[in-house]
Amino acid sequence: IILAKERIEVVEPEKKMIKFRVLEGDIMKEFKSFVITIQVTPKQGGSGSIVRWHFDYEKIDENVSHPETLLPFFAEMIKKIDEHLLSEE
Repeated sequence: IILAKERIEVVEPEKKMIKFRVLEGDIMKEFKSFVITIQVTPKQGGSGSIVRWHFDYEKIDENVSHPETLLPFFAEMIKKIDEHLLSEE
């Protein structure tokens, strides 16, 4: 489990985009800053959407690995979001 406290910085419904900054928690032990942008683009001619995640970060020092180690956490979060959205249909 990764704990994090975030603040939503930008919500642009027309672009289907949200940006939030991690303020506290496990991630901030290794990064000076960590900003996540999520944008959803509906698929043309089909059901579903394409979701793009962009991570903008600054490591505390060069010994910190890049955040691909966090991908399993984000993959699990995406599955839970998907399950929630599908349960509302």
